[in-house]
Amino acid sequence: MMLDGIRVLDLSRVIAGPYCATLMADLGADVIKVERPGRGDDLRAWRGSGMSATFAAINRGKRGIAVDLQQPEGGKLVLELARRADVVVENFLPGVADKLGLGYPAVSAVNPAAVYVSVTGFGQDGPHARRAGYNTIAQGMSGIMALTGMPGHPPTKVGGSVSDLAAAFLAFGVANAALAHRLRTGRGQHLDVSLLASTLALLPDPVAHYFDSGQRPTRVGNRNPYLSPAEAFRTKDGWVQVVIMNPEQFARFSRALGEPSLADEPKFATNDTRVANHDAFKARGERALSRDDRRLGRAVRGRAGGRRSHLRVRRGLRGRTGAAPGAGEVGRAAGLRDRAHARLPGPGVGDARTHPAPGSGARRAHRRGARRARPAEERDRAPRRHRRRRAAVRASARCRPRPRRASRGRAQPQAVAGLGPRRPRRAPRGRAQPQAVAGLGPPPARGAPLK
Repeated sequence: MMLDGIRVLDLSRVIAGPYCATLMADLGADVIKVERPGRGDDLRAWRGSGMSATFAAINRGKRGIAVDLQQPEGGKLVLELARRADVVVENFLPGVADKLGLGYPAVSAVNPAAVYVSVTGFGQDGPHARRAGYNTIAQGMSGIMALTGMPGHPPTKVGGSVSDLAAAFLAFGVANAALAHRLRTGRGQHLDVSLLASTLALLPDPVAHYFDSGQRPTRVGNRNPYLSPAEAFRTKDGWVQVVIMNPEQFARFSRALGEPSLADEPKFATNDTRVANHDAFKARGERALSRDDRRLGRAVRGRAGGRRSHLRVRRGLRGRTGAAPGAGEVGRAAGLRDRAHARLPGPGVGDARTHPAPGSGARRAHRRGARRARPAEERDRAPRRHRRRRAAVRASARCRPRPRRASRGRAQPQAVAGLGPRRPRRAPRGRAQPQAVAGLGPPPARGAPLK
């Protein structure tokens, strides 16, 4: 594991800070989470009492301890943990950690090599530094909600806790960069990560277009305002998201639609002309996609122009995956669990349907199905000595014939004409079968009731 031997002290709560520490735990770090006695992390109570599914998913792979930081003894205990840690993650409001004796100056004094990560809503200084920040607040202030939704609709929140996760991913990245810096210098750093700045970092292309053109980006729904086609198209059996990035892809897409002349028409030949004539191109594309999806399904599976297509679609439009990315079916997040190409990070996240109870036949069937779904090169991850032993066992099993098992409900034959009675079962090599025990007589026959 890449972070094996790294110890992380997690003083944070809810999502952004804890998920940063969880990503480090996924890579082998030893993470110790500190919570309030009695109540714990606020996430524990989300649709649960003590151990909600969300809390378990965000805090997997950690060890936990409850400490009252308001008490002097509690502060000293956590400071001692910080003295032994490589990374400290906290998301108190600016100044609170200093009052508790756990701010960066205090931790750096006892552990100069500590990487100290502060995750807040608006940073350590500035006019909003003392304000609490949450996912939807950061989404609204960053402008990402103003770009999300259909034209004419009100601002729309992006699904999931994207601002929290943006901050978590950035904190995870800069913490590991600071660990690399520490290898050269021996010194830690204080890293300032905010939800607002992290969400703004998700918008480099709209911001770049704004500074380049002077035009404020607007809400355009499922399409990319600067690329065409790059949006969702309606088909007979659902929606498909298509993204075309170059002329070669558009030529293959036109052949798959059954209209190769699209690539040569002046108003559709280039990306700029397709953007300028978006409505006409969208109507033409949906008309072609919806009229004969089975023929199109065969085409996008690799028979358009004699090459594998770049499209991925449903069956009917539901075929197998093509060679290069360019399209994907529009589905629900819940459906990703059943798809081999969607693998959630980290162990232990799921429900009874994805992880059946131990000892059940469903669990064995689940494991067999999961093994078949994995690529061949990933199926056998056992240590080499176990693989050699398995191969030897399989080879020996192929060399000796197996006795045929009797069908259920039939008695096993005791003798065969001309061959006499069946031979008794041989004892394991190196062990003698017990013949008798003093005072007890010979052992009972196998299967006989005990007296």
